[in-house]
Amino acid sequence: MPVIAGPTTPYVTPQVLLSAPTGISWSTIPQYKATVAQQQAEQFNICQRATSMVDTACNNVLRATIDTEQLYGPDFRITVNGYSGVARIELSRFPVTQVLGGQWSPAMTFPPSWQPIAANLFMVERPPIGIYGTSAPSASGDGGQAVMLAPGYITWFNGRNGNVIQVTYVNGWPHTSLTQASTSGASAIQVDDCTGWAPAAIGGQGATGIMYDGNNQETITCIGASAQSGPGVLALQSPTTYAHAPGVMVSTLPGQVIQAAILFSAAEALVRGATATTINTIGGGSEPSVAADHYSMQTLARELCLPYRRVI
Repeated sequence: MPVIAGPTTPYVTPQVLLSAPTGISWSTIPQYKATVAQQQAEQFNICQRATSMVDTACNNVLRATIDTEQLYGPDFRITVNGYSGVARIELSRFPVTQVLGGQWSPAMTFPPSWQPIAANLFMVERPPIGIYGTSAPSASGDGGQAVMLAPGYITWFNGRNGNVIQVTYVNGWPHTSLTQASTSGASAIQVDDCTGWAPAAIGGQGATGIMYDGNNQETITCIGASAQSGPGVLALQSPTTYAHAPGVMVSTLPGQVIQAAILFSAAEALVRGATATTINTIGGGSEPSVAADHYSMQTLARELCLPYRRVI
C-alpha cells in the first residue's frame, strides 16, 4: 500500500474508496491500460478533491486543526456580560475542543501591544460530548464554536471594536494515516498528523479512532502524542491486534462524512463518461442516466454533510 501523497490525509483514502460499493471500475481511471502507478496517483487526486468538496459543503474544515484567529470587539462576534464581565467569543471553526491560549491589545495601538492570556482563562462554551467518553467529538455533530474569556480583558472602556484579540484553539475530528508500518502488538504508531489525538489535560482521555484496514480494522485510543500537530508518534492505550501497512487511515471522522467523501469521489469518476450510456425513451427522447447518477450522488453527499455545517 502506498503512503498517502500530499500534505494531509484525505477524508477517504484509495484503500477505503476501492473497498466501498460504488460500482465504479477504478482500473479504467485515468484511462484504459493505465499503469498501477498512474491509477493510484489519480485515485489520490480524486480523494483529495472529494475532501475539498466535503469541507466546502460543510463551510468548515472537519479534520482536527490548530488555528489562531483574530477578532475585534466588543461587537457582534465578541460580547461582554454586563453583570459578570465575562466575554463570549464566537470563533469560526466548529467544534472547538480545546483552547491553547491567546493574546490581546488595544485596537488603536499600532503595531499591536500584545499581552498574553493564559489558556486556563478560556473555557469552551459547549464542549462536544466525546465518542466513548474520549476527547474526539461524536458523530452527532454536537459541540460549539464559542469560548468564554475571564473578565478584565475585553471591556467597553475603549468603545466598540476597541480591543483586538487572538485566540489559538483546536477544533474538529482527529484524522491521520500511518507513515510507517505497524506490527501486531504495537503500543505506538507513527502518523502524518498528531493534531487533536492527545488528551487535552494531563490524566485525561485522548481520542478514540478507527484504523481502516479491511479485515484488520480495529479501534485505538490515544494516551499521548510526540507532537501537538504534524507528523509524530501516537502512544496507544492498548497494543494493536493486527499489523498494518503504511498509508492505513486512522480517523475519528463520523462514518457519514467518510461516506460523503466516497460519494463525491464516485461522482468525480462518473464525470469522465467512461461508463456513460444514453437510454432511448418510448417517446423518442433520451435520458442521460450517468449524469443523473452523478448529480444524485453529489446531492446525497451534501445532505450527509448538513449536520456538520458551520453557521456564523
